[in-house]
Amino acid sequence: MNTNAGTINWWVLAFNGLIALLFGLMAIFAPLDTLKVIIMYFGIIMLIVGIAMLFGVYSSMKNKLNYGTDLISALITIALGVVLAFFTEKTLEIFVIVVGIWAIMLGIGQLVIMTGMQSKGDKRFLLYSALFTLAFGILLFFNPFSATIFVVLIGIMAIIIGVVLISFAIKLKNL
Repeated sequence: MNTNAGTINWWVLAFNGLIALLFGLMAIFAPLDTLKVIIMYFGIIMLIVGIAMLFGVYSSMKNKLNYGTDLISALITIALGVVLAFFTEKTLEIFVIVVGIWAIMLGIGQLVIMTGMQSKGDKRFLLYSALFTLAFGILLFFNPFSATIFVVLIGIMAIIIGVVLISFAIKLKNL
């Protein structure tokens, strides 16, 4: 992927940052007994973002740009959105794993984008964001905290990831 393809797809990072930010706010301020509703809405948001990402893939295809990674991300985002939105009861049992998978995929995606960048400062910024996002995803697989503390911790980490992704997306857009 070249730098131009990375700057054209700044909105992918912004959408994912928005998802993380919204989820973080909901996780902190919503009581545990409404977690099921949060999961359903989170799934709907992921579904909408995945569909929007497909429009970006189509645009990249029309402009003969690399789109393979974006297509895979869009399809996986849509699939996770469907599972979260329409199978909420079952998802509640595996919610932490699903969010962990999403965070790991996002971190890997950031590393892929980073490899095509020219600026060392931007590469370093995206590397830190990717490593933090990967650590967040991996942490979700090992839940050593009580449910309430864990939900708040996830919310705080998601807000940090969301702010980092949105700020980096703005940086990419302005390049």
